[in-house]
Amino acid sequence: MNPTLIEPKMLGFWARCIRDAQHLSQEAVAANASVDIRTVQRFEAGKTVNLTSRRALAKALGYDNPDVFDEPKFAEEVLKFFDGLQAIQQKSLDDQHPDRVRVKAQALDSGAEAMRFAGAVSAMSFDIYDGLPEAAKEVAAGFCDYVQELMDLDDFPLSGRLGIAKELDDLLRDLREKGAHAYFATRDRKFRGPDWGDKPSWDVTIGFLVIVPTDRQLNELYIPRKSRFA
Repeated sequence: MNPTLIEPKMLGFWARCIRDAQHLSQEAVAANASVDIRTVQRFEAGKTVNLTSRRALAKALGYDNPDVFDEPKFAEEVLKFFDGLQAIQQKSLDDQHPDRVRVKAQALDSGAEAMRFAGAVSAMSFDIYDGLPEAAKEVAAGFCDYVQELMDLDDFPLSGRLGIAKELDDLLRDLREKGAHAYFATRDRKFRGPDWGDKPSWDVTIGFLVIVPTDRQLNELYIPRKSRFA
């Protein structure tokens, strides 16, 4: 990451935090910077403002250097602050889920990707967000059932694979039209039976498929720390 560049929305959020910490209203900052209040609102919302306004806002927020927003050291300190804040928030979430572990989640965007997911896992877990509309839940349930059935299929001709991929594409498109989106994650585990003796562990890949509203973006999933199979 270029340490001299701060994403505009992050810079705008930082400016709002500095303003709130000084108990200043947007009107007060606008007056101190000799700009209109819409300029302050745009800046805090991560929108583009001209260089003259940026320099004036920096001074109005208490910085001696009007070009501070473009200084590498300033960018480094702000990014370090947000990294620390994210770490604190993440620890708080981890503490709320002591019996679960975090795994990386990925958006499921195509039927072919869904087929690869089904073919790579030994077992699956499904979760459909309870707040989805009923129509979306019905499509989500059908999609999850379809993906699970693919686990039991043996190898089949290319023409059959293309047909299945298209059907899954249609289901994913229907999900999006109804306000939902699919995410998946996997976790590799080793299992041993109590009486296995010298037998090697059973290596399995567990798949997790979740359906959530389209306005909710997932980067990670909290999944059970321990998994059991009948």
